[in-house]
Amino acid sequence: MAREIFPSSYECNCGHHSHFFENTVKGIKKMSMKKRQILAGSEEHRIVFYQGQMVEIICPKAVVKNALTADEA
Repeated sequence: MAREIFPSSYECNCGHHSHFFENTVKGIKKMSMKKRQILAGSEEHRIVFYQGQMVEIICPKAVVKNALTADEA
């Protein structure tokens, strides 16, 4: 399960860690109160915030797996 490592780091299910400045995360969380916000990390990992909290991490490895599965069907 993707998780937030206090105060401004995130761990993806694949084991990748994304680190950001605390002020960047605070600003994104504040902006996410009005609408969904995406913070792009290294290696194309994207952290999605909504209503002041991290709701998911979009992993490029998972996208590739899903695309291969869809092609096989």
